[in-house]
Amino acid sequence: MSDLSNRQKQILWIVTKEYIDSAQPVGSSNIICHHDDIECSSATIRKELASLEELGFLTHPHTSAGRIPTDKGYRFYIDNLMKAYRMTAREKALVEQLNNSLDNDLNSIMQETLKTMNSISNYATIVKTDNKLLSEMTGDVKKQVAGTQKESLYLSGLAKMLFEPEFNDIENIRTMAGLLEEKESLGQLLDAYTDPEKVKVNIGEELDRKDMTNYSVVTKKFHFQDEPVGYIGVIGPKRMRYSQVTSTIDTIANMLDDFFDN
Repeated sequence: MSDLSNRQKQILWIVTKEYIDSAQPVGSSNIICHHDDIECSSATIRKELASLEELGFLTHPHTSAGRIPTDKGYRFYIDNLMKAYRMTAREKALVEQLNNSLDNDLNSIMQETLKTMNSISNYATIVKTDNKLLSEMTGDVKKQVAGTQKESLYLSGLAKMLFEPEFNDIENIRTMAGLLEEKESLGQLLDAYTDPEKVKVNIGEELDRKDMTNYSVVTKKFHFQDEPVGYIGVIGPKRMRYSQVTSTIDTIANMLDDFFDN
């Protein structure tokens, strides 16, 4: 972990969380007004904000004195500061509804998975299954896979994501639409940045593609007898609600693990 002081970690957490929630750069006055647990002056906060910027965790748009996280800042937030997400009653009900639909054919299950993810998050969701591996299963699951293609790629959620503030910029709309049109290429990208066992978050430049520098990808694989047979991925702006998205993907991927192993 980087050698940040406890105060710097607290301020970085506040700036990142506030920016994710509001899409507005965060200044010292905002921190003072909305966080009573910060026991220092506005001048001290400004100094710490400047230090965090110098260290590469924050930056500021040229039109604002407030700060926003850099890729490095988001990475530190996700790895060290992000708090566990507690699903709302509505979200739990949607996940339970998905769980109750797992006796359908594979195509219907994946469509319901997309529908659930899109009902919970505001981002594009992609689900990919390796049906060749799934066809090697036995029992009821094998019957549900019968007749499907070797691989299936399911994609949804662009329309809802366009309501995010980042897409007030027409260039962002064009970039994202172009990405999502190339489904196979996008599937290969997510293949390359998916961990075999855990939720993986890739931020901006970590994706090593110029057209993805303003976006993040969150993925998790699901398994049959410990063998990966598909994944769920979410694509959205770097100002993503990471805690909600990672928790939801983890919950649903684990549910599919249980289903395929039964």
